[in-house]
Amino acid sequence: MKRITPIIGSFCTTGIAVLLLITGLLTACRSAAQADSPTASPQSLSATEVTLAGHKLNISLARTYEEKARGLMFVESMPDNSGMLFVYETPQIMSFWMKNTQIPLDLVFFTENLEVNGWIKDMQPGYGLPENNLPSYVSEQPAQYALELNAGSIESLKLKFGDRLEIPLMLLYSD
Repeated sequence: MKRITPIIGSFCTTGIAVLLLITGLLTACRSAAQADSPTASPQSLSATEVTLAGHKLNISLARTYEEKARGLMFVESMPDNSGMLFVYETPQIMSFWMKNTQIPLDLVFFTENLEVNGWIKDMQPGYGLPENNLPSYVSEQPAQYALELNAGSIESLKLKFGDRLEIPLMLLYSD
């Protein structure tokens, strides 16, 4: 009996570990599948009021990797004064695509000092397109922040290089 008990205990411990591993993998696969699902819903991030070129905007902040990866996927419409700010730790050449994005967008790039240093107008929705058919939209200069707005916003806000985004600095850092 003494020999069987340690063996059974070892099998139970191993079985529980395998079961936990399988459960974790299934959960991760389900989450990834939901993000790619055509019926998936947009993420819900809290919005904050900012000022850009004298205009008040309500923007969501994408600070974590997951928030930035999901971006404005599955958003069907957005008020004219809304957008999403992507926050990075250091300036870098940025590359975006429009995977599962349903609305055309303008993209404004900012330096570490929150000054406009570039933009891309009228990025077209990539909803329903295979990943290998999605164009990449790349900043010409290193930037630390990128703001997605409805297409046409760059012109309607009359943005120019050097315009400053006014936002409480404490909001730019992860919790």
